[in-house]
Amino acid sequence: MRTLTAEQRRQWATDGYLHLERVLDADQVEFLSSEIDRIRTVPGWEPDRRPELPRGHYAWLDHAEDLDPSGFMDRRDLLTYDQEFIDLMDRSPVFDYIVDIMGPYILLSMTQAVVRAAASDFQGYTHTDGGESLRRIRVGESSPPIAMKAMYLLTDVAGENCGNLTVFPGSHLRQIPYEGERQMTPYSPGAAQLTGKAGDVYLFPHALWHGPARNESSRARKCLLYNYCQLWVRCYDFDAIPDVLERCTPRQRRLLGDLGYDFRPGSYFYVPTDQVDVIRNGG
Repeated sequence: MRTLTAEQRRQWATDGYLHLERVLDADQVEFLSSEIDRIRTVPGWEPDRRPELPRGHYAWLDHAEDLDPSGFMDRRDLLTYDQEFIDLMDRSPVFDYIVDIMGPYILLSMTQAVVRAAASDFQGYTHTDGGESLRRIRVGESSPPIAMKAMYLLTDVAGENCGNLTVFPGSHLRQIPYEGERQMTPYSPGAAQLTGKAGDVYLFPHALWHGPARNESSRARKCLLYNYCQLWVRCYDFDAIPDVLERCTPRQRRLLGDLGYDFRPGSYFYVPTDQVDVIRNGG
């Protein structure tokens, strides 16, 4: 498996993110982009708008809220839609770098297709991942992250205010303000709007302050997000092993929580003896 260069390792430790260029070729970008257009019209997990639920909950709906291919979409749990989404979970070199950063004791916890529409009324937001508990938790500079994401760009993001992923470099080592009047936004001091080409990937940990900027361009921004966590962390998208195992390789099965035996006390904390081989070599 490929490993980070010395410069990439320094940037990860210092800034808290990496930019990988030209990971997907033009044909892969076109296919995944067209799949996003398709799946918004079929049933799936979309944001639950009920006011009694906190933000971040999803409901099974007949289709996305907005059927315009350039409209807002937030679709979870993508693996059942096409084999390409399954194979993306351990695609090299992205997965190689994730294992180098996190170690081999990991799960895939979330998949997400996001379309940020061009809209003048959306001001963007800044957050850390994992909800109320995990936003309080950071790890030391020498520790692997608890969770991290790979963001696959499916549209070019050439300038600012194009729905850019906006980050605060180095913020993964600091507590994000979440109480009182100091509310971080994509336009707070220290924010950096990231640019890139369709097919590029950004890697960043749960603790990095991040979020989308405004999209004042003439086109929607499309991306895919794949989240990985340490084995003992609860998955975001599912509470049982997904029903796609027959289409998965041994390594992909392991990433979905298939340990090779039924659950018993200690599972996911103490791992099978072949864990390192399965994750590093495919099993």
